[in-house]
Amino acid sequence: MRWALYNLTTTTQGGGVEMSVWALGRELARRGHEVTIMGGQSKRPLPALAQGLGVRAFAFTPRERFPDLGTRARKLMERLSFARQALPDLRAGGFERLLIFKSYDLAPALWAARGRGMRVGFLSGGSEFYPGYATLARRLDYLGAVSAFTAGQMHMATGLTPLVNHLGVDFSLFRPAEPDPELAQACGMEPGDETLVAAVRLVALKGVQRAINALAILRDRRPHLKLLVAGEGPYRQELERRAQQAGVAGRVRLLGFLPPERLAGFYALGRVAVFPSMGEEALGLSIAEAMACGLPVVASRLGGVPEVVADCGLLVPPKDDQALAQALEGLLDDPARRADLAARGRERVAREFTWPACVARLEEGLS
Repeated sequence: MRWALYNLTTTTQGGGVEMSVWALGRELARRGHEVTIMGGQSKRPLPALAQGLGVRAFAFTPRERFPDLGTRARKLMERLSFARQALPDLRAGGFERLLIFKSYDLAPALWAARGRGMRVGFLSGGSEFYPGYATLARRLDYLGAVSAFTAGQMHMATGLTPLVNHLGVDFSLFRPAEPDPELAQACGMEPGDETLVAAVRLVALKGVQRAINALAILRDRRPHLKLLVAGEGPYRQELERRAQQAGVAGRVRLLGFLPPERLAGFYALGRVAVFPSMGEEALGLSIAEAMACGLPVVASRLGGVPEVVADCGLLVPPKDDQALAQALEGLLDDPARRADLAARGRERVAREFTWPACVARLEEGLS
């Protein structure tokens, strides 16, 4: 069966949504489907997950070039500029299944499928609602949400009841591994270092600044404590400034984007993974990936994060630097508890968050 996975940023960014689209495509291909990823034109290299998949990239107008009528208006216009270029190809492509991931793509996807025999699915990981959203969603062949939390938001906004379909973790990439020696050298790691790690997009809502604040709180009591962050994004300079102001710049390393195949070795550098998000997290797949790598996690209690962590990690109130520091220090002081949480966390992810199960639910929903 011919599938199109349609999402502008899949080829232009490297965040959780984008990596999930590639992983879904690979699993669909493994199950015998012909898969095409449709994204925006970019100079960014394709990830290793793209191997075996068709990729079609189209021009679009970046949101920053539209008048500033608000973030959501700019996102909509960016998506519509992409649709203008991509939809003729999508309609002529002979696809039987079309899967989208952002609410602003609902109208273009339904229009592209009209009269073409395509069944259209939407796997949502957000709450960007707008007038007409519910009307469009009712016309879909499949309406899914990546967490019960997101499904609840969608139900409250529209009266519809999406199917909960947790995303998965690639256990060939995310598993206990040996520390990456090149990264260790680049970070100036020394014997006896206590290291916190996180792999997130560098935007304010991911809360890396809260981890920096917690590091500052613990600075005098734990002179060998460091924070390593893998990820890219527009908040990098602000994080560097905050680390400097907090007096911990020498203990914070922002490593930039790391491809998925290097993240297991990155996580192996850490004793605890920290995810102090401040905004809505539909699920928190990066947390599940850290758990799959055998790390105990400390994360914010918000959104869909508790669905991932459950009782296999520590949850703290968002924006509470003292609580975050206390939770981190408690784990750093207790190797036995770290080992217990790590083992239970990896078992939970292997049981609840797999790509074969996620794709099987999609196939059934769009049958």
